[in-house]
Amino acid sequence: MSSKVSWFILSLFVVMMTVVGIIAFDNLASSLIFGLGVGGIFGWIFSKKSKVKE
Repeated sequence: MSSKVSWFILSLFVVMMTVVGIIAFDNLASSLIFGLGVGGIFGWIFSKKSKVKE
């Protein structure tokens, strides 16, 4: 079973959304939840490698 997710892009989205969460929220827990939640979801969506039909 091979992984179809680019882990670098996924981790990059999580870090970027965590930084945005720190800027947007005053609470550290809220910013971490926002970063992991939103960054994980969007990172997973954008980092999935599409299947190429041959």
